[in-house]
Amino acid sequence: MRRIQKFAAVLGALAAATALAGSARAQEKPEIWHYYAAGSEKAGIDALIDYANKQNPDNPVGQRVIPGNVVELRRQLQTALLGGQPPAAYQSSMASELKTFVDGGRLHDLSAVWAEIKGDEIFPEGIQRVVKIGGKPYGIPFDLSLINNVFYNKAIFEKMEITPPANWDELVAACKTLREGGVEPLGNAGGPFWSLYNFYAPLVSTVGVDGYYKIASGEMGFDTPEFRKALQLYRDTMVSCYAKNWSGKTWTQTADDVVNNNTGMFMMGIWASAYFKQAGFAPGEKFDVFPAPGTDGKVIFQMDAFAVPEGPEATVKAAEGFIRAATSPKGLESFAVPKGSLAPSTAVPASIYDYAGKKFAEQYAAASKANAVLPNLFFLLPTKVGTELGNQIERFAIDPSESTENEVISTLEALRQEALAEEAYTKW
Repeated sequence: MRRIQKFAAVLGALAAATALAGSARAQEKPEIWHYYAAGSEKAGIDALIDYANKQNPDNPVGQRVIPGNVVELRRQLQTALLGGQPPAAYQSSMASELKTFVDGGRLHDLSAVWAEIKGDEIFPEGIQRVVKIGGKPYGIPFDLSLINNVFYNKAIFEKMEITPPANWDELVAACKTLREGGVEPLGNAGGPFWSLYNFYAPLVSTVGVDGYYKIASGEMGFDTPEFRKALQLYRDTMVSCYAKNWSGKTWTQTADDVVNNNTGMFMMGIWASAYFKQAGFAPGEKFDVFPAPGTDGKVIFQMDAFAVPEGPEATVKAAEGFIRAATSPKGLESFAVPKGSLAPSTAVPASIYDYAGKKFAEQYAAASKANAVLPNLFFLLPTKVGTELGNQIERFAIDPSESTENEVISTLEALRQEALAEEAYTKW
């Protein structure tokens, strides 16, 4: 799930599209646009579209793969909007990205479909918060991943008699045992996302669910004692446990270190489970997972949704028919199983998943009942704030000194103040 956003450019293009585009024209065959081009992602989307078309034989949809990532898809979407021939539906991220297109007046209100699929019943509040803009649903979730679990090498843990840590003190003790045994304790990878995702556990441990949303809305400053305490907890636990030279590795290289018995633990999104399986590292046998300290009973997720541009009645009708089928329990199952992700609907039974998937589904179900399903903070923040938060947390993970800590806080708080002045925050 790669995310790079350029909201300002999108807004400008959408304004131009609104001014220049004539009436939208129906596509010869309505298309679903996405950027799942290979591997398990492509297998999942192919299965989903095939299932949906079997449910709608008189109104099938095609698909168009936009190679690359969300940025390239959005660029081509802007071009299609200018030409008055947008897709029937497209793969969208949640929260701020979705809101950008809604603010541009380009998305179709999906309230009717939402009501038919009983969206308020099958999607937890944390999910509803990031697909509803102004109280109306503009995105329908279909692909969900949890990012608050720690994977561990079972053979190493058994050999060193380590019990999966249940709190921060136990995590640090496990890291000490691993390091003394000649194994790197905790993997990480370079780039602005992975350290940020790791940081969420210390952050939630410190500020709680309410504080997490207050940071997202700009109500809680980065210069508060709570945020400083979260940085220090991150430094004294996870950062102190990181493997040597972690910042020069990709996440797949670090996953390989776990497979090859060089690293004991790795905190990563649930897509790592599919990667391990492809490497012959079987869930429940070779690896297992536990929730990061501070997140037991909670889940932190990132998600994709289908959004529908305003367009001809026939195209919108095809999109709505596709979405109805795609978000049914069988439709979501057809995608989640080959993709290796979770169905965002709580109506999908945990029995469809493998060993690791069942664990993730059970975590998700329990957190849903406790109203503790938290969206990835990156997507809740104004673009420049979220991007810089990722950069600064990685910087701190590389150099967790007091001077870096002060500079991180100063930089982020200055951006928060700018975003507040620009009214760029949203209260999700």
